[in-house]
Amino acid sequence: MTVSDPGFIYHIAQQCLMIIAKFSFSSTLLWLLLISFGFWPGATLGRDTPPWLSSPGELTEEQGLAQIKAQLERERTGEAIRLIKRFLDQSDVPAFIEQFSFLHAIALEAEGQSNQAIPALEQFLEEFPGSTLAHDARLRLGTLYTEVQQPKRAVSILSRVLDLSADETLRAEALYRLCLAYESTSEYLRAIETALHHAEQSGADKRRDLLDYVQHLILEKMNESSLGEVIDAFPDTSPGDLALIRLIEFRNSRDDDTLAERDIRAFLQRFPGHPYARTATALLQTVTAGIKAHRHVIAATLPFSGTMKSFGTDTFNGIRLALEEDEAFGGSDDVGLVVKDSALPTAQLRRDVSQLLDEFAPIALIGPLLTREVQLLADVPDFASVPFISPTVTLPNVKQFGRYWFSSAMTPSLQINRLVDYAMQHFGYTRFCILAPQTPHGKKLLHIFQRAAVQNGGEVIAAEWYQPGTTDASRQIIRMKETDLSLYGEMLPLVPDDGNEEDVPLVYTPGFDALFLPGHPTDVAFLAAQLAFFDVNVPLLGTNAWNHPNLLTWGRSSIDGGLFGDALFLETTDPKTRRFITAYRERFQSDPSIFAVQAYDAMHVVLDTIHRGATTGPDVRIQLFVRHDLPTLGGLEKFDEGGILTRKVYMIQIQNGRFVQLN
Repeated sequence: MTVSDPGFIYHIAQQCLMIIAKFSFSSTLLWLLLISFGFWPGATLGRDTPPWLSSPGELTEEQGLAQIKAQLERERTGEAIRLIKRFLDQSDVPAFIEQFSFLHAIALEAEGQSNQAIPALEQFLEEFPGSTLAHDARLRLGTLYTEVQQPKRAVSILSRVLDLSADETLRAEALYRLCLAYESTSEYLRAIETALHHAEQSGADKRRDLLDYVQHLILEKMNESSLGEVIDAFPDTSPGDLALIRLIEFRNSRDDDTLAERDIRAFLQRFPGHPYARTATALLQTVTAGIKAHRHVIAATLPFSGTMKSFGTDTFNGIRLALEEDEAFGGSDDVGLVVKDSALPTAQLRRDVSQLLDEFAPIALIGPLLTREVQLLADVPDFASVPFISPTVTLPNVKQFGRYWFSSAMTPSLQINRLVDYAMQHFGYTRFCILAPQTPHGKKLLHIFQRAAVQNGGEVIAAEWYQPGTTDASRQIIRMKETDLSLYGEMLPLVPDDGNEEDVPLVYTPGFDALFLPGHPTDVAFLAAQLAFFDVNVPLLGTNAWNHPNLLTWGRSSIDGGLFGDALFLETTDPKTRRFITAYRERFQSDPSIFAVQAYDAMHVVLDTIHRGATTGPDVRIQLFVRHDLPTLGGLEKFDEGGILTRKVYMIQIQNGRFVQLN
């Protein structure tokens, strides 16, 4: 039995009682002796508070703090909370109120009452912002916000601890909690950036721990999408190398030779002296052989990095979905796919594309996306005898660069020609005005519309420009009205409801049928309202830039009846396109973009030429040149003399605040 053993203490207490009884000491002395050993009658071996200490009125604040801390250490949070509340009610000393308030929050947290602990900590920080306990309170508050699924609030609070506290222990815990907050919303890149930032300012041991944490995130937590974010943020430095290695492992585990080949080449280009380079080289040989083993190879050059990455991803998704569906329905695996990142310096892009053509001998290539890239690669397709189909370039004539150039994009000419034709044939519009943005693209749209209207037997009465972002085009609208009044417009009397025709005002009645108003949805909404204010009450015509929900929100009744065309309408009633949209959403967990649609069509067209017997690039080009039954989502189409696919354009009208497909 040791001195600290409760049994020993109890034995000594008993002996003291016997001595006291023998010498008839006072009861006061008895209590003092008992308390000195942490024992009193009815107590459980020194663990309970003496009855006369249970009333805070008989305790000083110092004694109360000691009792509360003791209760918390013994995990008697309920008793601690009751004692804290009594002291908060009776104490009027700010220093003690500060400590009791902080302990109250701690007790609520320990009790598992997060919803009460959070406001208690918030109130503490509001009342005692300069407290020495403030950083500890913020740390606890940030932790609780993470636990109750409010990570943004947690990040803000924990970041303050890191910015303001000099206590290394608190800072280390805050950093850990901050990273957990980022993890809770899958913001792994933010967690990594935070850890690396503090690793640079830390000693060797802490730095090693933080780097181990980063490695843990990359190897254990992150998916392909989040790994891509790390690679973009650290393209040629650590931990970009580790993220790229992990991504390559993902590709290999799924037998995805297409993306494995792309990522391995990217790794060898960015980290040529890396210890993993030898393994990467061996893997590259394996996956390259796997792609070449297919009877036919189709290539794609798209931006998989840089500012255009999202567009490249959408385009690639369309290509991949078309290939997967073809394999599923055809039951064969005759076509291999190889891709090249087009986000490269000019000279390198031309060289790498030429090398790709030499190495894989593709039957066709999907891409590139940008007009300047088409101009850069101008003679490459003809020289290699490989058809290039750009899914996005909107030039009216890609054949100007060579016989092997094609485009599956909806060009402005195609879009506006279909719009004008539909407006004139189905609505009977013949006279038009134009209000276009004063930009190079706006000027192009204006001239295309003028030409299309005249070619269809229509007439453009007036054309005006507006500055993008403007909220006032009153002068242009007034000039337009004046031109119209000199030709077909009229000022007619407004018939009053009461039938009194004396002093009847005259109201402008347009002499034209519709107004072409291309532009950003914000501009269109403002200008549509202003046109209505000036009594230019005619249907509005637009471009696929209108295909945005914000137009319905901002434009309201002033755009009702408006008409525009687009290559994709997510609410379409067309069964084939609906199946594509559903399949795309299931495969990629997002809505397809127009880029995905146009790439999907381009890939399907090439695959169909293979099914019809094409075995070489020239075979594919001949079919693309002569056939009028190329399969697209909108139906059977052909390439026109300029190499542009004559795809379906959905005519969409705004009816009662909704987009409605007409054709």
